[in-house]
Amino acid sequence: MDIPLSSRQLNAGILRLAVPHVTPDNNNAQVMSLFNEHNALIGLPVLENHRPIGMINRHIFLSQMSRPFFRELYDQKSCIAFMDKSPLIVDADAGLEYLSERVIETGDKAVTEGFILTQQGQYIGIGLGIDLIRTVSDLQAKQHLQIMQSLEYARIIQESMLSRSRNTIEQTLEDWCLYWHPRDCVGGDIYAFQRSENGWLMVLADCTGHGVPGAFMTFIFSSALEKALTLAPAEAPEQLLSHINQHIKQTLSQVHPSADRSQSNDGCDAIALYVDTHHAQVSWASARMHAFMLSAEADHVVALESCRKGIGYTDTPVDYQWQRYSAPLQRGDTFLLVSDGATDQPGGPRDIMFGKKRIQSLLAQHRALPMSGLSDALLKALKSWQGQQASRDDMTWFGFRW
Repeated sequence: MDIPLSSRQLNAGILRLAVPHVTPDNNNAQVMSLFNEHNALIGLPVLENHRPIGMINRHIFLSQMSRPFFRELYDQKSCIAFMDKSPLIVDADAGLEYLSERVIETGDKAVTEGFILTQQGQYIGIGLGIDLIRTVSDLQAKQHLQIMQSLEYARIIQESMLSRSRNTIEQTLEDWCLYWHPRDCVGGDIYAFQRSENGWLMVLADCTGHGVPGAFMTFIFSSALEKALTLAPAEAPEQLLSHINQHIKQTLSQVHPSADRSQSNDGCDAIALYVDTHHAQVSWASARMHAFMLSAEADHVVALESCRKGIGYTDTPVDYQWQRYSAPLQRGDTFLLVSDGATDQPGGPRDIMFGKKRIQSLLAQHRALPMSGLSDALLKALKSWQGQQASRDDMTWFGFRW
């Protein structure tokens, strides 16, 4: 039974019910009378000197006493004849987490029969398993609501952070596509688009993890990129990746590769791509990010060069320098940057990854379509490939045609 953190501040005493009790001096006829008088009484505690020594289960007691001649034989005998000598006894000051663990250890008995509550060894009442389950369930529901509210707030922050770049893309490019879909409410993929005097910069990153941990990393990446742009020009993508690497490593204390391996080892794969609109040239630096180009004059798609070092990880030196690649642009050239949530999505008849070659084939097959149509074709192919399987990771891609 998973106990929400807030329940650790509550103790077993909140479940206390004041019920009648008996002692070994009471006989079974008196026990029968108490059960008849209190129809809701499941268990009857047996005390000796105000300390619990057992519990009489209603169902077991009535079943036994209804057998032939049992009333005649046992009515006047001590009630301990039908007493459970090892009931669950818990101090009222014990936390709900401890109580739940003890209930699990004892099995169904504590749930169906209840448990005895004491204070400094003295009997004070009983608790019911159903009340424990109900209390814990209510706490879990409240905690779940708080988590969902926090996730929704994180989603709003993340989408707001991305919306500025999307709006700038709409104002800058004519033929483009952008698909961002976190596996969970929030995700670890992030993109940033910025105009400069001579062109524009697109940065796409796939941070460690997905969900809340991934989203947390995107906030760190966004801060790192913002700082990097104050230290290097947008037209120097390799310098931007280097500064981002330094910032992430310093933020997460992953600067020294010889440091304790038990520390975090988080980072991202990323590509920074700059288009010089004045000189019709594209430059990029890539840290293990998938990117493809379909030349207007070629009939096949090529993968853009990439370095094999990720950004921020403990095995990436703090002074690592990514390589810069450049190529001239011709009217009609098509580019697509893709996070590995798309390439690594398992599916198909053999349950294998979608892979880069299928994306390259799709690019060539649908080259006549506008970028929005090409994006729709890629999404349709991925959904068909995925089938009924769950998404493995966040999915993001950005494409443009020169």
